[in-house]
Amino acid sequence: MSADSQKSTYRVGVVSYRSYGDLAACLESIGNQKLSPDAVRVLDVDPDPAQSDRRSILAERFPWAEFQDFPNRGYAGGANHLVAWASGGENPPDFCLLLNPDVSLEPDFAALLAAAMASGPNVALGTGKLLRPDGRTLDSAGLEMPRHKHPRDRGSEQVDRGQLDQPADVFAASGAAMMLRLSAVSDLMLDGELFDEDFFLYREDTDLCWRAGRLGWRVRYEPGARARHVRGWRRAGRFEVPDSVRLHSFKNHYLQLIKNAPTRELMRDLPAILIWELLRLGFAVLRDRTVLRGYRQAIQLSSRAFHKRRLLQQKLRSPERRRR
Repeated sequence: MSADSQKSTYRVGVVSYRSYGDLAACLESIGNQKLSPDAVRVLDVDPDPAQSDRRSILAERFPWAEFQDFPNRGYAGGANHLVAWASGGENPPDFCLLLNPDVSLEPDFAALLAAAMASGPNVALGTGKLLRPDGRTLDSAGLEMPRHKHPRDRGSEQVDRGQLDQPADVFAASGAAMMLRLSAVSDLMLDGELFDEDFFLYREDTDLCWRAGRLGWRVRYEPGARARHVRGWRRAGRFEVPDSVRLHSFKNHYLQLIKNAPTRELMRDLPAILIWELLRLGFAVLRDRTVLRGYRQAIQLSSRAFHKRRLLQQKLRSPERRRR
């Protein structure tokens, strides 16, 4: 990996669940970054012993990447571990770049994104322009929050014609390629967690970013920082996604609403929310009854979500924050 004179420093963490087929391209792109990371860790979640040879080949090819076995605590648990690792030591870096294993970065991704985030001390999270493997179709240019309160990726599945080539503050950054300012982590944590491990996987990124925005932090989109994202879940392939994954996504929508949505905003947007929820229920009943269990799971976890909402409200009312 090349040396770089820029001041921003970062570490890279990859949460990988038996994704050895994707990791080679991901790690190669990390190794080609113009702004080199201080360290790289691949969290090998619930590794498959039958694929140990594939991991050994990767470890030999990329000796600067540390592979660590980790129990399956979902993306949220793995990401929390990696952020704690990135924050450790006597001289922690400025940022932690979290990646999915199916993401490949262009060589200046980290340099451009770190520079964009460093330019504003209240920028806590950042992301770049994520494209599908064809390099022409947009995957995510950050996320936006519509009135129905169901976050969606900006530009998703559109042909990239430069329509989202302006840097901007956005509602959220995709967890597939998210950079975090490590000095903001302690303020963003609730109940000892950065990413909510009740979510397990899906929507923990929008939950974190929603909380960050309410606490006065910004989320930055830098279009010059480009990457390719294979993405396992696409609209056309919904039923190729395991039932358990769709179920988590369904119930987590309600958990993030409970935790983050201001009451006035909910009342203002109630008509749009109700219409969307009726459409969502109808689709589930007619096409995807598996996710109906998500209602029960959300109710079971709602007391914990309301507890975290109260913790967030306490932070918002703290005298120190009001003086900022």
